[in-house]
Parts: sequence; structure tokens; C-alpha cells
Amino acid sequence: MGLWTAKGMGAATLAGTLLAAAQPAFADTTTDRISDLERKLERSLQVIEQLTRKVEQLETARTPVAPPPDAPPPAGIEARVSGLEQQVSAIGSRATTDDGLALHGFADVGLRASRPGNRRGAALGSVDLYLAPQFGSNVRSLIELVFETGEDGKIATDLERLQLGYTFSDALTTWLGRFHVPYGYWNTAFHHGAQIQTSILRPRFLDFEDRGGILPAHGVGLWATGKVGAGTGKLNYDAYVVNSPRISLEDPATPGTGVLDPNLAGATNHNALVGGKVGYDFGGRLQGLTLGVHGFAMKVEDDATPVLRSRVRMLGGYGTWLEDNWEVLGEYYRFSDRNLDGAGSSHGSWAGYLQAGYLFGRWTPYARVERAALDQGDNYFAQQASGQSYDRGVIGLRFDIDARSAVKVELNRTHFTDRATAHVNEARFQYAIRF
Repeated sequence: MGLWTAKGMGAATLAGTLLAAAQPAFADTTTDRISDLERKLERSLQVIEQLTRKVEQLETARTPVAPPPDAPPPAGIEARVSGLEQQVSAIGSRATTDDGLALHGFADVGLRASRPGNRRGAALGSVDLYLAPQFGSNVRSLIELVFETGEDGKIATDLERLQLGYTFSDALTTWLGRFHVPYGYWNTAFHHGAQIQTSILRPRFLDFEDRGGILPAHGVGLWATGKVGAGTGKLNYDAYVVNSPRISLEDPATPGTGVLDPNLAGATNHNALVGGKVGYDFGGRLQGLTLGVHGFAMKVEDDATPVLRSRVRMLGGYGTWLEDNWEVLGEYYRFSDRNLDGAGSSHGSWAGYLQAGYLFGRWTPYARVERAALDQGDNYFAQQASGQSYDRGVIGLRFDIDARSAVKVELNRTHFTDRATAHVNEARFQYAIRF
């Protein structure tokens, strides 16, 4: 009797939970969503009914013939009945309990070949694990841990994001910790999970710091973000203050060997990076269009002897069109920098990209052009290993196997226009999943 009571309570709990989740939708969603919720309820009840019949069959198999007093019960019957009872109980409670510790992630592997270059053959990508526990309706968090293969072939582990937030309303959410610095579009829309972005590679100048990016992709500090209604669309904003990065040289005696270090443990130069962006998400006939402006300012130093310091100021714009199967992305960055040592010379540089793709069923062909014209008299770019000017063209094709996995093929040609003029041609294949 206790078993059937537990099944009844499980079914009632599941039905009540699904009906409670569906009830608000009747007021403000379409008939299709109502039908979808009814189908989900029907499938859940069918699962419970199937498990109920299995338990009844096993009970019948267990009770008609009593074994001799000294004989053990039929092999496996007790374990199977116990397991099915646990499944029925779990289905009844699954929708009403949430420990907030669901583990999600991404992974990718692939093939690559480049000319000139010595990296050819199969290549490991990364395993990206993240948790997003919520503590009540207002307190939020995000933890992202990545295991990735570097250009040197070694496996590295990085705590890419660790941020705690509080949502006051749609108009204001604050975050404290390590996060992706919210300039432009790409850096916050696409994180380390390769399955999310259409292409295999990020724009070169927007890559992550340890992969040659020339901008601080990550920051440790405070971030405020939100959206408010304005006309037929929404006005969105981001404002942030994070530790100013430093340029860590592989060889302090050799210029042009540095990478950006986000100063996780505190700013070594006692300076901050301050920035923000404002955008507008259009509605009505322009639904899917977003346009915005962004900028930041910071002081950066390297670890050379003597130390070289720079003041970096960036102002630019970005836009996206994500509608009618189109994905069109573009960003522009204009730099007005000043060397703070010696004569204090000023330097202007710029970088940008434009990418377009169109979804045909499960196929998405895409193309991207990107360019960076970086003044080599600017200490900020001259001291970075990837701080040279370049042009790149990219074409690719993505096929979505299902909602959680995709394969991509991509060709790119990069022309470096200063330091050492060179052309690099590369072909890549990637299989990316999320789980």
C-alpha cells in the first residue's frame, strides 16, 4: 500500500507542478505554447504509467509463488523493484526541487593545417564547465572553469569567470568578481564554449588574452548592467570598473613578446580600467537590430626594464542584426593612446570586423573580414606579441547536428602588414558540443 501511495503522491506532485508552471502561460502566451505544455504533461503521465505497470508486473512475479523458507528471493527482483520505486519517486519530486548545482559545459575537438606553420593534424580544443547557482530570486552567480590546450600543446586550467550578482530589477543587475569585460558585442555574447558561436575562431584582435588578444577580455571588479523600455524597443547599458591589466613579457629584455595579464590578485600599477557602453534594441519593423557605442580608458605598464607606461583610450561602435535567419555582427574600435614615458608621444590606431551568416535549415554559411591598423610607436601595441597590424578574411560552413552539437569547416587567410610582412593560410575543422 505504501508503494502505491508513493506513486500516487509522485504523480500528483508532478501533475500539480506542471499545471502550476503552465498556468501563467494561459494568460499571455499563444495556443501553440498551451498545446506544448499539455503535450509535456501527457508525456510525463505516460512515463509514470509505464513505470507503474512495470512495478505491477514485478510485484506479480514476486508474490504468486512463495519460495521455500530457507531460499533467497528471486535473483534481481528486489533490486529492480527498489530501483523502479526510486524512479517513480524521483519523477514526482524532480520538478519541485532544485539544489542549484546543475553542472553544464562545452567541449570541442578538431583538425587544423596551416601554411606556413608547424601545427597540422588533430587538435584538442577545450572543456568548459560552468555552474550558475541562484540563491533566491535576486542573488545570482556564475562560475566557469576551463581546461584548454594552448599553442604550445600543454593543457592549462583557468578560472575564466567567478562572479556574484544581485538583480534589483530588469533595469539594474550588479556583478562583482571576474567577468568578460562588456565592450562591443562578441566578448559577452560568446564565451569559451565553442558550440555557441557560429565560427571556429574569434576575430584575432578580440581573442582571449592567452591566445593573442590585444584587449582585456577579462576583468576583475564591479559591473552594472540593465535594460529599460524606450519607444518600441529597449535601451541597454553596461558600466564597469576593473583592475587595469599589465603587459607581461615572456622575456623582459625583448620587446614585443608580451601578453595581457588581467591582474587577478589586484592591480600592480594601482590603476583601474573604466568603461561602458549604451545600445538600443529596436522593436517594430526593425526587430532584431541593435546599435550602440562603447568606450574605455586605462593606464597600462609592462614589466620591462625600464618600465614602459601607456594611457589607452578607446571609443567605438557596434551593431548586430539577428532576425529572419540572418546573423550580421560588426564592431569598430578607435584608439587614442599616449606613451607616458620619454617625450610622451600620441598615437592613433583602429581595429574592426564585419561578419555575416545565414541559416538554411541546419546549414549556416558565413564570412568575415577583419582588420587592425596598430601604430607600432604605441608602447601598448608594440610590447604585445600579437600587437601587429593585419588583415584577415574568413569563410566557413556550420552544420547543426542537433540543438547541442555542431560541426564547422573554416578557411582563413591572414596578412600581417608590419614587423614582418607575411601571409598565413589556415584550414580548420571543429566538432563542438554542449552538455
